[in-house]
Amino acid sequence: MKKQIKIIILIMIILLSSIFEITKVSLVFGSSYTYVIKPLLWIFIGVITFFFFKNYVIENNKYKKEVKFYVIATTLIYFLIYFFLGYVKGFAYNPYDNTFKGILLNLWTFLPIVMVKEYTRFYMINNCGKKKVLLWAFLISIIFVLTDLNVYKFDTYFATRLTTLEFILQTLAPSLIINLYLTYISYFAGYKVSIIYASVFQLVLYILPILPDINWATQSILNASIPFFSYIYINYMINKMDKTLKKKDTKVVGVKGLLAMIVVVILMLCFGLGMFPIEPLVIASNSMYPKIKKGDIVIIQDKDVNKIKKGEVIRYKMDGYYVVHRVVMIRRDSKGNLEFITKGDNNETIDLFAVKEKQVAGVVKYDIPYAGYPTLLLNKLLKTNVEDKVIVDKGRVN
Repeated sequence: MKKQIKIIILIMIILLSSIFEITKVSLVFGSSYTYVIKPLLWIFIGVITFFFFKNYVIENNKYKKEVKFYVIATTLIYFLIYFFLGYVKGFAYNPYDNTFKGILLNLWTFLPIVMVKEYTRFYMINNCGKKKVLLWAFLISIIFVLTDLNVYKFDTYFATRLTTLEFILQTLAPSLIINLYLTYISYFAGYKVSIIYASVFQLVLYILPILPDINWATQSILNASIPFFSYIYINYMINKMDKTLKKKDTKVVGVKGLLAMIVVVILMLCFGLGMFPIEPLVIASNSMYPKIKKGDIVIIQDKDVNKIKKGEVIRYKMDGYYVVHRVVMIRRDSKGNLEFITKGDNNETIDLFAVKEKQVAGVVKYDIPYAGYPTLLLNKLLKTNVEDKVIVDKGRVN
């Protein structure tokens, strides 16, 4: 039997193994599916893979040591960033069962599956032939992406535009990048290396009593960016070591370029998480026209409310949303607390409510024209209508 046919059979078996989840039969079995049926299904797939390819020798170990080193280094970088974010944003108790029995059960639900997945991935990508290896790599990665998803939840993933976007950004995109990366390192370094990268994060997730308290967006960016930049660097190093390539083809990206990209990603994460004294805000209305227009991005800087002066443009929270208006008067209430009377430059009257100290969230430092229009278009696509949800006059210029 040809190797490619065996790979296709394996793909079909993997897809058929998901039939329990696609048809939602897995829900009928309850916890038995998670703790018994699913691990045994993957062990069965591993046995088939062994008998299919036990007589084939894999010779693609030319850069095994180097790739292994870079993958381990990448994993360490991942955890350095992950726990640094926890140090900045805080930690939370691990929701998983951290008793000895709970840890063993959790390990059983994923470790055999990860090991079989990477073992199968290794033999599939290394026996597909070199002529169409890129096409096979993408196909194999897609198959394993499907096994990562909760297939029975597909109807909820695509229930609305917002849930679809969240699914793509939070789950699909990171899973695709990670699986492409695992297929890549499997091809060059073997299944043991890919098992290390695929399992180490989950091991930490199940074992540690506390974990960094970061939101899904940050986690998704981290999960996608680390393997992406690691791939770029490993690819560069392989090209550099391969003397058969022309010199002009090896200049994909240098060490300095890689470090620069990593720094940029870290800064983007920190900036988006509000770890700097300044942060961006997209303007959703023309209430401050012509000084600040709809679609602009303003840079907000923290400032002591006692130092805010009349004429400054402040950001404050109203009805759960941010408003950016100018201070036209400052006064104190009956308890001696500061109150700010605000008005949009394009509005005919002052705002309906005085702004309390606790509502103030910085002052406008800079204005970047039109930079926020992609965000507004996305909001319109998702029909969030942020500008209609705050009880403040928004101006009359469209």
